[in-house]
Amino acid sequence: MKEMESNMQKIFGITRKRIAGISALSLIGGMLVVAGYQTSAKADALSTGPVTITVQYETSATGDKEWHAVAAAFEKLHPNVTIAYSPITNDAKGGSNLQVLTSDGSPDIGLIPLNSNVYTQMVAAKQLVPLDGIFAADKTVKRIGPPAAALKTDDGHYYATPHTVVWYNILWANPVAIKASGVQLPASQRFNSVADLIAFAKGCQKHGYAGLAIGGNTNYQASWMLDSMLPTAVSADAFHNYLNNYKPSVPVTAHYTDAGFVNTLAALGQLAKAGVYQKGYLGMNVDQSTALFTSGKSCLLLGGSWMPGGAFADATKAGTMKFKPTFATLPGVTAGKPASFNPYYGDAFGIPTQSKNQAWALEFLRYFISDEGQTIGALNAAGNVPAVTTIPKSALGVLPDAVKEVMAFVNKVGAQSGWTSETPGAFSQTFINPLIQQIQSGSLTPAQVAKKQEDKMNDVRKNGL
Repeated sequence: MKEMESNMQKIFGITRKRIAGISALSLIGGMLVVAGYQTSAKADALSTGPVTITVQYETSATGDKEWHAVAAAFEKLHPNVTIAYSPITNDAKGGSNLQVLTSDGSPDIGLIPLNSNVYTQMVAAKQLVPLDGIFAADKTVKRIGPPAAALKTDDGHYYATPHTVVWYNILWANPVAIKASGVQLPASQRFNSVADLIAFAKGCQKHGYAGLAIGGNTNYQASWMLDSMLPTAVSADAFHNYLNNYKPSVPVTAHYTDAGFVNTLAALGQLAKAGVYQKGYLGMNVDQSTALFTSGKSCLLLGGSWMPGGAFADATKAGTMKFKPTFATLPGVTAGKPASFNPYYGDAFGIPTQSKNQAWALEFLRYFISDEGQTIGALNAAGNVPAVTTIPKSALGVLPDAVKEVMAFVNKVGAQSGWTSETPGAFSQTFINPLIQQIQSGSLTPAQVAKKQEDKMNDVRKNGL
């Protein structure tokens, strides 16, 4: 957490000068030299003929805006290059995408969440192209800051790069619906207890609004809430152990059958049983829950800091969103210990070894994570906070007001690493999310889910992921 907080301080008060943009290319003696990065002209030199680079991005985020903007600038620099796109859903990116990225029809640049089984399996099988050269050429590790430490794999290589820092578990709020319902958000913007959120949601429902809209059938939002609430139910030492106890080398001092973990699962079950969510939520995805909120039919929406520059901006432009959202946090498990937003750097991009255009894919990805590319794409086009800390603080003024308000809030109260975003997905999110959904539907108890997670930990420690 200290590393994460250090990086946030840099985001809020950047002092380092802007690093120069992409260096010129030059061919010397049959070798391609790109700002100190050399590749074999025979195998990897950039071709001068027409080339098409295919890029994946997530459909429910702001990737389309980000990549299209960076691509337009890159195509101007390299007229022989055309960028094509291969959209992918949030549900697929950490699961079935493994088959896509390892197939003969793989895109040249793939979306590879760092906490997903896709990343774990591809690194283990050496199915990703190392990014060491482009990272060294532009001092990318230094520019990202402490979170870059997590990018270096056990074999000493870098295989993926993040592009933004976002915060999730934000309860976006509709002030119009809240006022009409006669309820109020806490002055601190932090729900003090599960009971307080339940009372708030019931007040909204009495006046025809959904309390809290969530994507109940997604493979991540149920476990998102665990990320926000778990640190309020366990000690800092226990939470740190939960982040690492899947590793055989780490002694287990916090068990998933311990009271804090079970109580967190019980709190999630309590919210579901009390009817806090919209009707039919277990069959709805995030696009549907977002549409419910932006159309003014829900008081709250579970989401993240990418929404103001994405879904909210689109809905406002279309005329379906007619209010300016505010926000709050989820409640803590223990009354009086409010939860926090969770930072996430893990939606990363890498180059599959199946790529037919590896040299150009490396050059495009290098431009994408450069200060110039980050400013054009992540910041100006998508309205997100760039992953690198070398963008001038003055440039962050273009962020949507709601994002700047979230940043100020995080700067004031802090943020907390999420268990599912800091541990391998096959061990945490992919495994426990459907189990939490079964708590929500009433088919499993919190104690049963806790026992299953404990068994999963023991299995991973013994047999690996």
